[in-house]
Amino acid sequence: MKARSVVVAVLLGGALLVAGGGTASANMAWCVSDPPIQVVTPGGHNLTVNNLVYLPPYALHLKNRITDDASAAPDAKGGTLITVNVHVPANAHVVSSEYRYQVSSQKDGYTLITLYLDVPIS
Repeated sequence: MKARSVVVAVLLGGALLVAGGGTASANMAWCVSDPPIQVVTPGGHNLTVNNLVYLPPYALHLKNRITDDASAAPDAKGGTLITVNVHVPANAHVVSSEYRYQVSSQKDGYTLITLYLDVPIS
């Protein structure tokens, strides 16, 4: 009885491996993660901005030409408004995030994509 259970379990596991091994579509966007950008708030706090750039497959060879920068300024509510500029050589989708305060912004565009992150700390 135990040998039969082991054989059934092995066959079921093999079937699941074969069934779960589907391929992904090749016409989806490629994701490029730039190095994090360090910004200092007007109150002297260090924050890290992470950018993810999604490029179409035909533009993947341009990924090394992506540049970004960020600056921090006080907002009208006592926090900080972080302005993120991402320069892309092809049409792209960009997601900028500051994980500590769980703030994120995303936008599609070409050439210059500007995003704003409003964090509650000054």
